[in-house]
Amino acid sequence: MAKILLFTPKHEHNCRRNLADFIEMCRDRLTVFGENLDWEADSWPGIANFTVIGARARGYKQDELLDFEIMSFAKAYLRYQQGHNPTKLKNELKALRCIEKALLQTCGRADITLVNHIVMDVAAEVAREYKATAYQAGIQLVKLVEFLNEAGIIHLRLTWKNPFSKPKEIDRTDADGKRKRAEKIPPDHCLEYMAEMYANDLKDPRDRFTTSIFGLLMCAPSRITEVQALPLNCLHYEKDGKDVERVGLRFWAGKGYGHDIKWIPTVFKEVAQEAAYRLSSLSEPGRNLALWYEQHPDKFYRHEGCPNVGENEPITLSQAEEALGLKPNKGYSARQFFKNYYPYNVLCTEGKPLTLAFINEYCHAQLPEGWPWLRRDLGIKYSEALCCFRMHEFRPDLNTSPVMLWVPDSNTFTDDLKLVSGRNKRSIWQRHGYKNPDGTNIYLTSHQIRHYLNTAAQRGDLGQLDIAKWSGRANIHQNAVYNHMTDNEYVAAAREAGIGNELVAKIRANAPVTYNDLQAIGEGIAHVTEFGFCVHDYSMVPCQRQRDCLNCTEQVCVKGDIEKLKRLKRQRDGIHLQLEKAKAASAVGIYGADRWTQHKLKTLERVEALIHLLESDHAPSGTIIWLSNDQEHSALKQAILSQLPEQSLKQSATPEIEEIRLLLE
Repeated sequence: MAKILLFTPKHEHNCRRNLADFIEMCRDRLTVFGENLDWEADSWPGIANFTVIGARARGYKQDELLDFEIMSFAKAYLRYQQGHNPTKLKNELKALRCIEKALLQTCGRADITLVNHIVMDVAAEVAREYKATAYQAGIQLVKLVEFLNEAGIIHLRLTWKNPFSKPKEIDRTDADGKRKRAEKIPPDHCLEYMAEMYANDLKDPRDRFTTSIFGLLMCAPSRITEVQALPLNCLHYEKDGKDVERVGLRFWAGKGYGHDIKWIPTVFKEVAQEAAYRLSSLSEPGRNLALWYEQHPDKFYRHEGCPNVGENEPITLSQAEEALGLKPNKGYSARQFFKNYYPYNVLCTEGKPLTLAFINEYCHAQLPEGWPWLRRDLGIKYSEALCCFRMHEFRPDLNTSPVMLWVPDSNTFTDDLKLVSGRNKRSIWQRHGYKNPDGTNIYLTSHQIRHYLNTAAQRGDLGQLDIAKWSGRANIHQNAVYNHMTDNEYVAAAREAGIGNELVAKIRANAPVTYNDLQAIGEGIAHVTEFGFCVHDYSMVPCQRQRDCLNCTEQVCVKGDIEKLKRLKRQRDGIHLQLEKAKAASAVGIYGADRWTQHKLKTLERVEALIHLLESDHAPSGTIIWLSNDQEHSALKQAILSQLPEQSLKQSATPEIEEIRLLLE
């Protein structure tokens, strides 16, 4: 029988060779994620799970892994792209999961070299499963196509665009924008429910943890990871300039800000102190265990239920259950506990007895990576952490382990604020019978508290730099994302601040003020001065009153400009001091002091008049104030006076309006 041969086109050979070379380079030569990265693992801890779309982040099944044919490319592509542009969120996985499912649906196999327009269109339909983040998935699919083109991994070059429109910005003023902003902050009834639970001082460890962490999050706008990384001595006490003791939290802020003290509002001072106390009391056994492991690496931790035997004396499986804190089950629990521990299987094979020393080696082998540091960059050890607990500390269905350490991740807290589908665990709201007013289950996130405090700071008119610093941001431009004040609140704030017209609004916004705004003749932008605005036309003649704006009739003040009013008052205080010195100098006969005294008296009179008008209840906000000055130097007046007879000059140094008219004829 003749042997059947299949012809493989040259371009297909090239694609597969390029794919193999790419995978080999990323696997053997790249060091992204570390040189000791376990390439063959289905999950890279702390980096990514190579699972299909819809798979759970934890506890996924074997059939939820990516198809074996695309698995190596997926790992190579993620490592390669993160090497060029490292990001916290590994969004490349969105594109890989969409492509994998699309290839299986259209081609029957997950061969990346078979990607074409049909596959991409199906991948776009799959991306819709991401719902709110479908646009980001589309962006990643575009980047994947560009890479496949450049790397020569597909047969024909593709031109493909993201079919999803960019989501509307949250700062839009339409109804959808308002709804999204409202969803970013927790409803008032949820805060009231949590306050009630906190005040009730719940004793269950899980309840105590959740309410205490919530309390700390309400003290300063923080991320959940920042709060759970607080040291035991997280409270900082310091007296302010008025000798009042203030309390702050010692934070390491994310997003590039670094170390900082986040000061706590006075009304939350006791909340912070109580929350820190509750957490420190709850974590005391865990911290004691961590300290023992630091100081006694060769000795088993002798807890209350530990059998009274020597380190190397043989123990029974029942005694092992006591040592490990397992539920007594005639040794079965201990066998199940060690069934996947290779050294135990070797021990059994060799017929050697089980000892506390062996269990101690196991416990040390299970200590977290980086031990004894919880955060080495912050100088925080597990024994010094506010949130260092024992395994199963919050599990009512399991015994708390007396010998195994455990530190909660962000999901421990956030999952207790919402109903997670596919899990039997109840949220803290469900455990205590709280629901939304419409009867639905409460769904809250830790980040909503951060949005709430930022919005509260905006409502309180806290400076943008202060808000960024309080929130632990390196850039004040990020503040806008967390500001969810309503339109009515902005209007109310404007009215409360006395902003009643466009002119004062422009001044508050540091926008250019025109001659027309100030009811001055001409077109152009008014010059900003220390006390108001100058409407002098510099194109006609230089300033005739350099640094003497208060005695100038081209100086314009606006009622409602609070900062300029403060400056006028400071200037008035300074004039009083200068006037006293001028009077003293005049009394001893210093030359020119008497003329300086007269000048300062006139200046003081004008300042007092300006302040009186700017503080008057009769003038509405936005009133434009010009002060006349009969004694002001004028080139026109000088020309008129030069034409008058000497007798007229003696009678009056001020030309009458009729004389001005005759001169101009």
